[in-house]
Amino acid sequence: MIPELPKRKGKTTRRKKIDGKPLVYTVIDEDIFIAPSNPNKAFALHKIQYDDGTEEIRIGYYMIAQKPKMKGKWAWGQYAPFMTKEDMELIFTKAKEHDWIFNRK
Repeated sequence: MIPELPKRKGKTTRRKKIDGKPLVYTVIDEDIFIAPSNPNKAFALHKIQYDDGTEEIRIGYYMIAQKPKMKGKWAWGQYAPFMTKEDMELIFTKAKEHDWIFNRK
């Protein structure tokens, strides 16, 4: 059984940049969906807003963990996501549906 996908919309993260300065951002919108190529992987598209008001889009992923502590739960992927061409097309389609990209206003 696949567990419910995690949600980050509305959550604020506080951490430090590599230079030690504070980094604060909030997920203002998201789309999380199962990868067509692997039912144990979910891609996460996060539209984030920094505390200075600037916005960026983060592409990440979750995997269903296999190690005992998190086994059977969605675990955030801490490295760059690998994906098929079809997965990449779906990611861009989802971002376009949210009007995050290709909206020449």
